Amino acid sequence: MSTTIAAIGTALSNSGISIIRISGKDSLNIVNKIFTSSSKLEPNHIIYGKIVYKGEILDNVLVSYFKAPHSYTGEDICEINCHGGTQITKDILEVVLESGATLAEPGEFSKRAFLNGKMDLSQAEAVINLINAKTRTESRIAAKNMEGDLSKKIRELREELVELMAHIEVSVDYPEYDYEEVEPKSIISLLDRKSSEIQHILDTYEHGKYIKNGINVAILGKPNVGKSSLLNKLANYEKAIVTDIPGTTRDIVEETINLGNIVLNISDTAGIRDTDDIIEKIGVEKSLKILEEVDLVLYLINGEDGLSKEDFEILSKIENKGIKYIAVINKMDITEKMILDAILDELKQKGIKKPVCISVQENKGIDELKNAIINLFNISDLDYSHELIITNERHKDLLKKSINYLNDAKKEINLGQPIDIVSIYIKKCTKTLGEIIGADVTQDIIAKIFEKFCLGK
Repeated sequence: MSTTIAAIGTALSNSGISIIRISGKDSLNIVNKIFTSSSKLEPNHIIYGKIVYKGEILDNVLVSYFKAPHSYTGEDICEINCHGGTQITKDILEVVLESGATLAEPGEFSKRAFLNGKMDLSQAEAVINLINAKTRTESRIAAKNMEGDLSKKIRELREELVELMAHIEVSVDYPEYDYEEVEPKSIISLLDRKSSEIQHILDTYEHGKYIKNGINVAILGKPNVGKSSLLNKLANYEKAIVTDIPGTTRDIVEETINLGNIVLNISDTAGIRDTDDIIEKIGVEKSLKILEEVDLVLYLINGEDGLSKEDFEILSKIENKGIKYIAVINKMDITEKMILDAILDELKQKGIKKPVCISVQENKGIDELKNAIINLFNISDLDYSHELIITNERHKDLLKKSINYLNDAKKEINLGQPIDIVSIYIKKCTKTLGEIIGADVTQDIIAKIFEKFCLGK
């Protein structure tokens, strides 16, 4: 990390200000080459002045200086706040690079912060989660983990396991000393407790993945039941083409919408029916194939037409795959009450609970449908302000592995294996937990995590 790096830290667009960030031992020297002011740059101060290059004034700016190790990266950092035009921002970055800095790689500032001990790996991942957050809930969870909530819990989990390993190793390596042996029952009790604590964190991933990635939703149904109209209503604009001609939607139409604290990744699919049209047939095949990828199906039924054998066949396929679904009866505004009641009764007899009646045309029942989705995924019950929640798949996989190692350790105890054999699995568990915070992690994993970051962060 001997090089001094620089990058634009804000979006490159016309705005009030732009920030060029410089980190490394030569940061101050580089800035002093191009910055003139009546005041001297001092740590933790913002100074007004001008960027001058080859005798030409480029811009009036504010420059801040943070001296190592009291900075984001742990190195000397200078930040130039210039006017937010795209051209002037690029010009100043070019001058900084010509004055001795190297263009930073994506995530290199945060990578240096991690390597310099300013944050651990889970906190660094929380930074990118915060930047990419699409909802308030996601941003709050990321902010808590950025502050170290997850790190603190992982360190607590490791601490007792490390103490147990040390106790075991002393009793094995120095039998001549009168050192109290660890009873197998007390080891199993400790391992059960740690497994339970890890599982409690792991169980939050089900919510966490939906918060981070959104819920993948497919709108399915026969032709002309109002699938495209429902997508347009949820999106609040005309995303999909709507006509009275069956088979209008030939391919999957996708849209992302915010539903309170959750994101819905919605796919409008081709109407499912037997058809001789080759293109439409491909669309129908895609509609059924999408069941492999979704978390929720909104199955639309035309209230005027009632239920058919085909409807129940498709609903049966959805149930057999274990996918969450909501039966949605559309066109309630023009469906006779007797027919609507018959549909509801038939659905109830088939064990299909809590269907939602809507009218896309009259904008009725849409809020009820949104609430049904929220309740189905228990999003409204989420107490992110007090509970630790994981949203990263990497963390989930490592937590599962750590539980498996603890289970292996308990099996060895129950089989009567020597205690030093048991300690092998406990050590593997602590190493796996350490990978979450970066205590035991390879350079390849570090590189893979930080390459997802944007330039300037």
